[in-house]
Amino acid sequence: MRKSMLTALLLCLGMAMGLTLNIAVSVVPPEPSKQQTIEWLDNPRPVANFNLESEAGTFTRQSLTGRWTIVLFGFLHCPDICPTSLAQLAQLVANLADTPTNTDIAFVFVSVDPSRDSVNDLSQYVRYFEPSILGVTGSEAQITAFADSLGIRFEVSPDDEDYSVAHSIKFSIIDPEGVFRGRFPPGFDATALARELAFRVEADR
Repeated sequence: MRKSMLTALLLCLGMAMGLTLNIAVSVVPPEPSKQQTIEWLDNPRPVANFNLESEAGTFTRQSLTGRWTIVLFGFLHCPDICPTSLAQLAQLVANLADTPTNTDIAFVFVSVDPSRDSVNDLSQYVRYFEPSILGVTGSEAQITAFADSLGIRFEVSPDDEDYSVAHSIKFSIIDPEGVFRGRFPPGFDATALARELAFRVEADR
């Protein structure tokens, strides 16, 4: 009884903090809302230096320059929120392709669980949702450096009996200069968001 009460408390706390927990529960994702828009930062900030790995090779701050990038943090053993968010990201990719402007945007999924998520497994996983999504991971210190720049929090508790992962659920937007410019939550309207992104990319050319 005490363990079940603790699990319920952790779930409620995680949802309140915008985190997802790797426990055996089913969480209903938020319904798309046309009222949701991108939160553009009043004070954009440069992304700190970091060094991660992808199937294509080393992924660093330099990899973010030259075009816009949308970044999502998660892990492969996530029961529902991460795959749902990746499916929404794939829908956004499709909608961006239908916009009249040339929106050259990169899409990155960062695993915060490197001890279980290899670069190869990540690549295969994200490719299932959308081939253009790049899967990256690395040491905890390097992931933390990148995550901190984007205001993302995560925690991995690799206990043999109760392995848990918690992380913020936000899509982060980085501009071609490697500056963190905005973010948006899952459950978005892909058509409306694609239009807003395309407009901003075109306006900043």
